[in-house]
Amino acid sequence: MGVFIAVRNEKALGRVLESLGAQTSPPAVVAVVDDGSTDGTSGFLTSARGTFPFALETVRLQPHAASYVGRPELARVLNSGLEVLRRWAPPLKYVMKLDGDHALPAGYLTSVVERMEADPRLAVASGYIAGERFTELSPRGSGMVVRRDFWEKANGMRFPLEYGWESWLYLRARASGFGTRSFPDVVSRVSRPTSFSKGVLYGRAMYALGYFWPYAIARCIVLAPRSPDGALQMLRGFVDHRGVSRLDVAGWVGRMQRKALLKRGARTVAKLGVR
Repeated sequence: MGVFIAVRNEKALGRVLESLGAQTSPPAVVAVVDDGSTDGTSGFLTSARGTFPFALETVRLQPHAASYVGRPELARVLNSGLEVLRRWAPPLKYVMKLDGDHALPAGYLTSVVERMEADPRLAVASGYIAGERFTELSPRGSGMVVRRDFWEKANGMRFPLEYGWESWLYLRARASGFGTRSFPDVVSRVSRPTSFSKGVLYGRAMYALGYFWPYAIARCIVLAPRSPDGALQMLRGFVDHRGVSRLDVAGWVGRMQRKALLKRGARTVAKLGVR
């Protein structure tokens, strides 16, 4: 198992690395991409090498002013960590994306990997992040474990440099006939819950992924009670996508969502007919 993490002035990083070291089955290597931190992150990573039961590899990138959260630039940052894992010998069977504020319970890796070992067609899986929306077939971005041979064959084990890059991974697995899962009994917590303050970027991601437009509108409606402004921004980003390119899963995603809505509509009509 190899883990890749991107951080930028992340105060919780030490706790996250300690949680990886305390796993019942620790990873072989953790690749941390220091995305231009201006605090003590670089010095901490240097001093931390050799203190954990895994190899700690670091990549140092240049500082930048803009936030890359939710943007394709973050995919490029993470790909530099994946490059470290691709070169690792012996080859890693699984890789996991982890955020710098996401400390894992001790049995997390064992619980997820054992279930993937029991089902060779399960290509992408994660636990459940407490307090966030749960969808059984949609693994969480942080804590997402990926079968390396699937990802290598899919596109050389890299995130695409486009909006929607994170969800693309498990959608590509499903479009290719593999399974994906989020396990509700493997619970963890993050320091910073998911925010929809940049909802326009999520809307662009939905466009890039090929969301069927009624499905996209329905998702915004579901979000509205929790974050009215985020829902409006998401809808604006989907409609005004500013030349965002479609990803290779877009056709499959649109067809699947259309079928799901038609099936749901048919069930509703049938129930009304019975009444």
